[in-house]
Amino acid sequence: MSFFNDVERAVKGFSAGNVRVADFRLSLVETVQSGLGIGSNRRGSPYEPLTVSDAAGGSILLSFTDTTVSRGSLTRAPLAALEEVLMSAYEGRYEDPDVADFPADCEVPELGLLSSECADIAAGKNALALPQALEVMEGVRDECGARLLDASVRAVHIRRRVVSSGGFRGEGESTRTAFSVAFDSLAFDGHESRSPFPLEEVLRRSRWTAADYRALSEDSSEKPSGKTKVLLHPRVAESFLRTFLFASLSGAAVANGRSRFNIEDFREGRAAFREDLGIRTKPLVPMGVGSFRFTDEGLVARDLELVSSGRLVTPVLGLKYARRLDMEPTPVPGSMDGYEFASEGSVGAEEALAEGGPLVLVHSVLGMHTQDPVRGEYSVLAPQAVVYADGRPKGRVSTTLNGSFFTDLKSSELSLVTFEGFACPGLLLEIELS
Repeated sequence: MSFFNDVERAVKGFSAGNVRVADFRLSLVETVQSGLGIGSNRRGSPYEPLTVSDAAGGSILLSFTDTTVSRGSLTRAPLAALEEVLMSAYEGRYEDPDVADFPADCEVPELGLLSSECADIAAGKNALALPQALEVMEGVRDECGARLLDASVRAVHIRRRVVSSGGFRGEGESTRTAFSVAFDSLAFDGHESRSPFPLEEVLRRSRWTAADYRALSEDSSEKPSGKTKVLLHPRVAESFLRTFLFASLSGAAVANGRSRFNIEDFREGRAAFREDLGIRTKPLVPMGVGSFRFTDEGLVARDLELVSSGRLVTPVLGLKYARRLDMEPTPVPGSMDGYEFASEGSVGAEEALAEGGPLVLVHSVLGMHTQDPVRGEYSVLAPQAVVYADGRPKGRVSTTLNGSFFTDLKSSELSLVTFEGFACPGLLLEIELS
């Protein structure tokens, strides 16, 4: 914690001539992590070497007594270097009457997000934990007949402090462990948890990826076209949701006219989606991957509704745009694991795939970054998709998905599909294939 204390003291004591720091907000992080990977079957290859690191850094927002402001970033450094950073921030100060982001003292919720076992692995105290997990994935590679394995496993221990001259002070620790596995660059998955995955769970989840690999390894004799039932895997569904829906829920986009919706749509609770669709945040689940206690701006976590019964409730607002739009700020999770999606049409993956067919399960898409997030229209290549009929995979196809995502979210054909191990649902839709 000495880095945190050094920064706080340096900011409070800084002056340049007659100018001092009038207000500040500091968001500081210390991380200790260990990681190891396999690149093209080589454990600890140049692309996935053993790493053990200890780092510290963060961001600062300063308001000076001459009414100017400045922002900056920090890394762990001697106190003399901190003085240089603050002087650079001072020299780069500017006028911004819109800045008043110095939150007051408030109660921060207690929430368990720390695994001591994960913290020990991150610090390198359990030397076998990382290679043992990779060994399990190597066994699954041999089991499914893949030629190449690319995999990684890591553990991270994080300490955070957010402090404001307005009185806010939030401190806490959390851990995170993750592993990823890919076979022949064809099937891939990644998984995260606050606690280390038991080896049997690494095995079970790696076998899910192996099942996808086998389904993708043979070409389909048929290529569906025209209006077809399509199931977007949770990875792909998240990409669609972030590119279109969440981009238009952004407070900055709403305020600056770059959203599909305007502020009156939220104030009036406009019906924008199918009437049974709901999206809420759940950031206070103990040990939840998407859980948090406070944000970098000093906003305290709480449950929020973004969409209720198909109607818009609130955009996603930090302090700046909450003030501009005269609405309450909305601290939201950075991970989909902190969201809850609801619909009357929700089904499990096995049930969705068991439909008569043909049905196309899409594992990846290319070109999302070129789509128009406001219009919501898309035309993207899906190079890794599997045709299903009567619940059985019939082989791989490459196809193009064409449609309008905001129309999809109103459709009676939409179903949310739960996949074990994934927080974001898959999306079952009728999509034009070409």
